[in-house]
Amino acid sequence: MLKRISIIFFVFFLCISFLKADCFLRKDSSGGFLVPFSIKNLTTAIPDIGNTNDRDALIDSLTLFADNLGKRLNGTILIARHDTILVEKAYGYLHLYRSHDGYGWMPASELEKRRLQPSNAMTSNSIFELASVSKQFTAAAILKLCSEERMSLSDTLGQYFPGIPYKEVTVRQLLTHTSGLPEYFNFEYKIYDTATFITNDDLVRILVKTKPQRMFLSGQGYKYCNTNYALLASIVSIVSGESFEQYVRDHLWKPAGMKNTFFFTELVGLYPGGEQPECAVRKGQDYVNVKPLEGVTTLPLTRGHWRTGNLALYDRLNGILGDKGVFTNAEDLVRWTNVYFMEYQILTKDWIDEATRCQNKLPNGTVPRDMYGYGVHLEESPEHGFIVYHGGLWNGYHNLWAYRPSDGLIIIFLSNLYNSSHSGQSNELLNMYDRQNL
Repeated sequence: MLKRISIIFFVFFLCISFLKADCFLRKDSSGGFLVPFSIKNLTTAIPDIGNTNDRDALIDSLTLFADNLGKRLNGTILIARHDTILVEKAYGYLHLYRSHDGYGWMPASELEKRRLQPSNAMTSNSIFELASVSKQFTAAAILKLCSEERMSLSDTLGQYFPGIPYKEVTVRQLLTHTSGLPEYFNFEYKIYDTATFITNDDLVRILVKTKPQRMFLSGQGYKYCNTNYALLASIVSIVSGESFEQYVRDHLWKPAGMKNTFFFTELVGLYPGGEQPECAVRKGQDYVNVKPLEGVTTLPLTRGHWRTGNLALYDRLNGILGDKGVFTNAEDLVRWTNVYFMEYQILTKDWIDEATRCQNKLPNGTVPRDMYGYGVHLEESPEHGFIVYHGGLWNGYHNLWAYRPSDGLIIIFLSNLYNSSHSGQSNELLNMYDRQNL
């Protein structure tokens, strides 16, 4: 159970509990009617981090840091230690409405009015596309299936995808970006022969049909590549006999208590009849959004925006999952970090140790500068110790999730404005936090 720290500390360790009953609508797992989900109850608590003066000083420092960052960051900031939220702040708007570009359905005179509506204000419950922060869930699904001996890290693509030209590539190489596979983000748009969102099955079919050239022989190099995790998502579905979405929800998110988390493919299903062409219409070489979800859902859902403030229109590649495509809020990420990485409720400690160990060491013994485990980046910092993290950039979103195993510190920056507002700020935060000597 998450615990929210109170800035006002009561004498004689008096703690007051309260419920946070924000409720919103979401499509149920069967793909049917919309049903209500409530955020998990939160309670106030004073964490055991030193005397009262130390706690006051820490909270004041963290709050000042967040507020200064919030002058540029449009989104949410959450700092926690284990399951105790130290600071959680929200800044800006779900939709910026700064430009008429992307809002062709709305009269220009309405933009400012819409932006300032109370329902458009950013809150701690606001939901963001995680972009590549999503990869850790794909890795966790693969590792869980391996832990149950339903598959192996040494399995090859040839076992799952007949006709694919990279038959010898292993699951381990996909997880560690040492496969050498081509990056599907770089394919020419004309290669995608569909007028709606591209699916994982579409990507596999295109790889089999067009046989794009690989970057290097499998296992002989390291190159971060989204194709790896898209194929891993497909393997999860093949091995489990369930859709990737259903497997992740039932075996990862539900045990973690993540009730505010879903996939992009479920989001577009909120349209009446699930009419995907309503949100992916061809315009030259691009696919653009022509009807936002306003009026269709009561989700506190953000939309991504470019540095200019222009709305980032949905791309046809949004339909591919595994490398991206998870939508959630900061509090659900804290739940996940605790249950999966710290409490070992999804996988045993041995599996989590493997997931957070450098796994992309090359045959010649060299370790790439970018250390990667299974679905997570790793950093050994002389100043701050061992950090597990992942960033995410996609479709106008810019995110960072990080945690430090030594003390359970969790840092989350979620932004729907791609203006590099929090670039480098995690180090500043760690410098400030560690100076408290708590």
